[in-house]
Amino acid sequence: MPARGTGQAAGACSPVSRRPTSTSGRCARFAARWWHWFFLGQREKAAERVINLDPDAWYGGSPVQMGAEAYADYRRAIHDPATVHAMCEDYRAGLGPDRAADDADRAAGRRIACPVLFVHSERDDLADLYGDPAAIWRDWADDVSATSIDCGHHMAEEAPERLAAELAAFLAG
Repeated sequence: MPARGTGQAAGACSPVSRRPTSTSGRCARFAARWWHWFFLGQREKAAERVINLDPDAWYGGSPVQMGAEAYADYRRAIHDPATVHAMCEDYRAGLGPDRAADDADRAAGRRIACPVLFVHSERDDLADLYGDPAAIWRDWADDVSATSIDCGHHMAEEAPERLAAELAAFLAG
């Protein structure tokens, strides 16, 4: 596939096809920590019904972690049923058509042609699950740069200035 952009930034994620699928200890750790992937990906028993009963309990977060303004925006979003539905649809796509597309790209030998920036949080569990999480992206692209940010999972809310600086430097090329 020809390159369509000048760069790709991936934050705290890995390609869907790289999720652990064996019965290894890594798979068990993944299932124990990221069980929400499978819960949110259900169509028959929609997660939205459970989440919308108490979005604050489900999503967590705090103004101390995120700052008052970001936390207020975050709470507005998680209390909107349409936003919760969209978030669940993202997980559903990851377990369905996105996975199929990843598998087809791998089978065809397609790789990401543009530079890739991989940013992950230091207080999340990607390194625990994958060792060097940037190595996953190197399996997909030749030009991968990686950095980590000292924050939890919600990088944009917890460390917006640092994340913006990393993205701006990368996109300035």
